[in-house]
Amino acid sequence: MKSKWIFASLGFKKSKILRVMKLFPIFMFLLVFGATAKSFSQEQLVSLNLHQCDVSMLFKEICKQIDLRFVYNEEHVKQLGRFDVKVSGESVQEILQKLFKSTNLECRFESDVIFITPRSKASLPVDSLKNEVLRGKVSDEKGGGLPGVTVIMKGTTTGTATDPDGRFTLMLPRDTVTLMFSFIGMETKFVKIAKLKPGEQRKELNVVMKEDKVALEDVVVTGIFTRKKESFTGSASTYTATELKTMGTQNILQSLKTLDPAFAILEDNQFGSDPNRLPNMEIRGKSSMLGLRDELDADPNQPLFILDGFESTLAAINDLDINRVASITILKDAASTAIYGSKAANGVVVVETVKPEAGKLQVSYNGNMNISMPDLSSYNLMNSKEKLEFEKLAGRYTPSSSTSTPGEIELNRLYNEKLKIIESGVDTYWLAEPLRTGVNQKHSLYVQGGEGNFLFGLGAGYNGISGVMKKSTREVISGNIDLIYRMEKFQFSNKFSMSSTHFKNPIVSFQTYAEANPYYKKYNESGIIEKWLEKNDFFEAPNPLWNDTQNSRDEGKSLSLSNYFIAEYFPTTEWRVRTRIGITYGNDDTEKFYSPNDTRYEEVETIKKGTYNSSNAKLNQIEGELSVTYAKVLGLHRINLVAGGNIYSNKTLTQGYSAQGFPDGDFTYPSFSNGYPENGTPTYYESVSRSVNGYFNAGYSYDDRYLMDFSLRTSGSSVFGSSRKYNTTWSVGLGWNIHKEKFIMDHIAWIDILKLRASIGNPGNQSFDSAQTLLTYAFQYGSMNYFGLGATLSQIGNADLKWQVTVDKNIGIDITLLNKRLSVTADYYYKVTDPLLIKVSTPLSSGTQTYMTNAGEQVSQGLTASISYYIIQNFAERFTWMVRANLRTQKARIDKIGNKLSTLNASGKGANTVRYYDGADPDDIWAVKSAGIDPSNGKELFHDKNGNYTYDFSYDDEVICGNTRPDLEGVIGTSLNWKGFSVTMNFRYQLGADVFNNALYSKVENITTSGLNKNQDKRALYERWQKEGDIVRFKDIANAASTPMSSRFVQRENVLTLESLYIGYEFYDGWIKKIGFSSLKIQASMRDVFRASTIRSERGISYPFAKSLEAGLSFNF
Repeated sequence: MKSKWIFASLGFKKSKILRVMKLFPIFMFLLVFGATAKSFSQEQLVSLNLHQCDVSMLFKEICKQIDLRFVYNEEHVKQLGRFDVKVSGESVQEILQKLFKSTNLECRFESDVIFITPRSKASLPVDSLKNEVLRGKVSDEKGGGLPGVTVIMKGTTTGTATDPDGRFTLMLPRDTVTLMFSFIGMETKFVKIAKLKPGEQRKELNVVMKEDKVALEDVVVTGIFTRKKESFTGSASTYTATELKTMGTQNILQSLKTLDPAFAILEDNQFGSDPNRLPNMEIRGKSSMLGLRDELDADPNQPLFILDGFESTLAAINDLDINRVASITILKDAASTAIYGSKAANGVVVVETVKPEAGKLQVSYNGNMNISMPDLSSYNLMNSKEKLEFEKLAGRYTPSSSTSTPGEIELNRLYNEKLKIIESGVDTYWLAEPLRTGVNQKHSLYVQGGEGNFLFGLGAGYNGISGVMKKSTREVISGNIDLIYRMEKFQFSNKFSMSSTHFKNPIVSFQTYAEANPYYKKYNESGIIEKWLEKNDFFEAPNPLWNDTQNSRDEGKSLSLSNYFIAEYFPTTEWRVRTRIGITYGNDDTEKFYSPNDTRYEEVETIKKGTYNSSNAKLNQIEGELSVTYAKVLGLHRINLVAGGNIYSNKTLTQGYSAQGFPDGDFTYPSFSNGYPENGTPTYYESVSRSVNGYFNAGYSYDDRYLMDFSLRTSGSSVFGSSRKYNTTWSVGLGWNIHKEKFIMDHIAWIDILKLRASIGNPGNQSFDSAQTLLTYAFQYGSMNYFGLGATLSQIGNADLKWQVTVDKNIGIDITLLNKRLSVTADYYYKVTDPLLIKVSTPLSSGTQTYMTNAGEQVSQGLTASISYYIIQNFAERFTWMVRANLRTQKARIDKIGNKLSTLNASGKGANTVRYYDGADPDDIWAVKSAGIDPSNGKELFHDKNGNYTYDFSYDDEVICGNTRPDLEGVIGTSLNWKGFSVTMNFRYQLGADVFNNALYSKVENITTSGLNKNQDKRALYERWQKEGDIVRFKDIANAASTPMSSRFVQRENVLTLESLYIGYEFYDGWIKKIGFSSLKIQASMRDVFRASTIRSERGISYPFAKSLEAGLSFNF
């Protein structure tokens, strides 16, 4: 190999260097002539503080301070590797003598030129003969080289770092030494280097580092930067793929619900376990006005989702294959979320997917079979005998004064006919008719490999879900391509993913079956499904099976394509420059067809029977970002800096139309229709939102004891008013690692971690419709006049619409004791959102009903805590038993709202129990206070606002009668691991929630004449007032007067649920190696095994809840 000589000189062009070389003989003459004088340059003093630098970097730093030239051979100085230099006020000569003291190199000072040359054998220092060059390579378990691994001789500061290929060079003494290898995400490894025998040369050292199984718990991944958790002041939790999978579900959001007390999925009492419904969730309560999700055309309380560093959607995360996930981090307080500033008020969920690993080709397969069973334990409906008795007592068969004699005879005949049917044994359980045992399957395949500079991963997945209702399905086919390419100081990665979804919904809701009376037969005597269960002058009941067997349909399909490209440049070990570009395309199609034979069209004219609705939504999302990261340890100081900018654009185009009037038969497409509905027009709506952001984050720690984080972000968004498009958010976090103090380290050995955290910041919220600030008009085709087509005001825009910002304060503590046996984490938060974005009512004279504005504030506060304890902790023998628990308690209130929502509050009276008043909690239940049923006369007795008893009901007497949020809720669980065997069990508890029981309000009382055609709750027949002195909960059955919403229907609910049960066994060695597998795991789990509640209220009205049993198999080869 040809030697390469380097001429180092700061700020000199090549021509000047050549001129210096030409004058070299003159310089030598002058040097000889003045041999008794020392060079002035070599005696000048310099100060240096360099970490892991090489010779070239050292010389350049010296040249910056002194006008010197260095001449050396690159091959000669290679042996020095990387080293630290920290001097203050020393001469260059002293520095270089120390540097080359124990090497075979020497330096010669000739004027302002310094020559680095090999020493002659005779001139080598004695101790240099005791040093040898050690060369080696550090790899992971797959054989791929690990760049940036720190290699240090234990007990010294002598060390280096591996290059992009994982190779290193280090000068070591010939005696026995121990080297320490450390790298984030890997277990620190110590390697003993034996003493060399005389004449023996060191062989190349190959070191294999193993992945640290708990490494993700020690770092915080924000999607923009990764920070050491010990030096981070924010409230954040990271969960590995293994933890997610042991929660008894293949849905990552459901797993997070069990693992983290701050992450809540609100129970959907209407749609239960419907696989085609997205969950409603929150992180540490809500920051926006509650109850306005539909009115705002968006969910302003939904957290921000980040997938591999790019903004994503709830639908994409909900459908994401759990086997693709490497880790999930939940960012909770301002110190951790502020890097996302204007979008982070509701918390951030950061998902990192698996990256391909180096080594030989590896194939991973995961398969799961799931059985879902409907849970009807909350239903308490009458049987056929009870229902007919109830109808009789309610007066259904008692003729009124206007009923004719033939009518009276007919009523009597109908009663006797039903009684005869019941006595023959008919008692139809309609709830079972639309249900089934759902059989679901999930398959995931991932192929990965590559060596050196190029790594690749190819994945494919299938998730087939059959809901517990017939005709309820969801199929997701996914694929992904992961590529990583490294070259010297650059790394390029690209992630392409595709997801295709096809879904179907039942055309008849579960509620319709629940309403069918049990004395009706499903089929007639010939076994044919008839259109009506009963239809005469007195009663009318459609057969839900008839509508279900028509050629109606409700289905859709969607396609999502995304490509994430990341380019990273590492000029030094401290600096990283990263560019990211993400493109996402989505296309959603839905169609719904109702057959003209459906009973809903019984009274509709023929040319309007049957309807068809079609809609299409296209999404185009582009995101780009440039960031610069700097990280350095200067003695006791740890510094982390991040600065960058981000641009984001989201464009959604929604279009659709409706058609009506279809002929009988299989003519279900719009070309067979009679046309658009009367006055109907196609839908075409385009929504565009854009944002631009610049951010800066700084993290500092002194001796890993005193910590500080600071974030600043300036954002601009098209969502807000034209005069308010820009906003600045910030956060400050402070931390104190008390366990690093000497009074703890030297005296209390059983404290592993004791950390206090505090933060404050003002993250924002952009989850609003992009058109809320625009002034819009609608053409009126019926208003054609001489001047042209008329138009009316459709929406009043608000050019001064301010940003919704939440001031978030947090205090937290992290405790780990007894050799990491006991761990406790607790956080108290206090969030103030001011101003809120709400829609207020406007006078009808304005031409529109509502107006978007800023008004009021919402205060949310709460406490979350987690604790875990290892009863048995023997990692060496792979035997552990841990118990854990977490809790959450929170409350909220609204202030400064005044009477701006008076219209909304007024419209809710008699319809719901939600009100918005100053000083009140949005989760409060508002109703008139009831004293119960008066035993003397069977009437309900109320309290007015002054506390007086009255029979007269008025909604003006509404007061707070409860709160729907539990006083305390959380999870208690345990995990047992022995060798390859593992068991995990989690119980969810909920204490002190108040519920307005709609089953009592609408299925026990308030049963109208038409309601008698429907089945009702058993309690409607029992616990009723009958005579004077009866102390009961409900009014007389014959009392058909409307019952208002009162506290009589508010109940305190406590719940205990076995949320998940998991059993698994993993084979590590032995026979699986003989068949070519590197790992094999079998597992079984159950979800929502049982639920015990102190009240009985119907759950899953339109779609029932479900229990699930799952078995899975995964292997690698």
